[in-house]
Amino acid sequence: MQAIIFANRHGNELSPLDEQYCPALLPVGNRALIEYTLEDVADAGITQVKLVISSHAEKIEAYLGDGSRWGVKIEYFLTKVQESVTQVMSRMKLDLNEETLVARGDILRSPCINCFVNYSKNIKLRLVRPKLADLNPGLLMLPAAQNHLHLLDWPLDNTTLCAEAITEILHGQCAMLDSFESYLYANLTIADASFYGLTASGRPSASIKPTKYFYLGAKTRTGLLSRLHAWGAIGEQTWIAPNVNMQNKIVIGNKCLIEKDCNLNDCLILDNSFVGEGLNIDNCIISQNVLINVGLKSAIKINDPRLISTSHKQIPHTESFLIRLISLLLLCLSLPLWPILFTWGVIHSWHGFIKMQLISNQNKLLNSWRFNIPYQGLALLPQLYHVCLGKLHLMGLSAKTEQSPYTAQEPSKHGVYGPVQLLAPYAIPEEEKIIIEQDFKTKNKRDQVRQLLKQNSRAVHSALGTQSIQAHIDSHSSKRN
Repeated sequence: MQAIIFANRHGNELSPLDEQYCPALLPVGNRALIEYTLEDVADAGITQVKLVISSHAEKIEAYLGDGSRWGVKIEYFLTKVQESVTQVMSRMKLDLNEETLVARGDILRSPCINCFVNYSKNIKLRLVRPKLADLNPGLLMLPAAQNHLHLLDWPLDNTTLCAEAITEILHGQCAMLDSFESYLYANLTIADASFYGLTASGRPSASIKPTKYFYLGAKTRTGLLSRLHAWGAIGEQTWIAPNVNMQNKIVIGNKCLIEKDCNLNDCLILDNSFVGEGLNIDNCIISQNVLINVGLKSAIKINDPRLISTSHKQIPHTESFLIRLISLLLLCLSLPLWPILFTWGVIHSWHGFIKMQLISNQNKLLNSWRFNIPYQGLALLPQLYHVCLGKLHLMGLSAKTEQSPYTAQEPSKHGVYGPVQLLAPYAIPEEEKIIIEQDFKTKNKRDQVRQLLKQNSRAVHSALGTQSIQAHIDSHSSKRN
């Protein structure tokens, strides 16, 4: 016995989500929608599956593979978007007199296929029309249904009567996922463990309610969930700031980044999404840069990456060979100064070196040192060693000291020397640091170098009490201009 599963909906009802997902791959409880049907088919003892696909065909094939993860063997059949079931089946050239399950794989239903198949086998010559929560669950059985395949065309028909059909009442729930409300409902009920027969993926972690859980994916970092009045599902490799407040039902996808001071309530955040600091997300769906207010039935694309956007994994990159060679030369030339700087640090505060942890270009924790003096142009000389190894850049923004595997924007270039690192003294308000670095990011490379030279001259001037270097730099800059 085999199954023909239709996953060829266009998903226009969920626009603009249809630009990112076809309905079969929509995340529901942090699993692709089609997975629930494949598991249900496998539980019914069916191992041969023909999967009818159209839009996003390559993504579906890449995600599902040969189907072995679900104990089935998948053969793909490409069609037009929402081509009628009757036309598709005629082109497959199947023997319609053989027992075959025909099902839609782009709706969500409680596990019921085994019950439906067994019931239909006992009544081979009569059409069996199942009802699940008073809806058409998108299931038919051949050969009895060969003249009624139109009942599986999208949108599903719930009203047409057939005198010779036998109605089978199945137990459970059904969601068509044909509106924002239906899609959010399906996710939140699975998060609440109230969708009959279905649970979210991940390991359970206790919430503040004894009977409710968070289901967590691998390599996910959050605050203490057991103190929150919330429960739900959080996908793999997601980072949520410890002070994010969550309430009621929450579903957060894979590889998401939720910044500090956010408030989440009855919401769905799909894969690879970034939510900026201090946002309130209530009864909403977020998918990368798309914000959907379910209550208002409105969707907008956000162009400000500080609010919501796509979260990208940090791209490991190293400094060029030439820069590494220059850094090695600077490191060697600075070695005679090290005893002086160490002694300065000891005299200044009894410690010559300060140990610190940075994040390398490979997004890994990096143990580093600095001289314990107030002028960072000189204090950061030991970190040139990491530039020589390609673990840090020579010039860039302040090196990060907190490990966060994803960023909302293209990874910024962090380095040993930048506008903030070369300030004297280095202890300045955080707001001023942000302004300085934002200004630095907008400049081209030549202007960045000039700014760093000016900044470094100020540091040397403060340390040595001379204005000659600053005057020379200003003079040189004016000539270049």
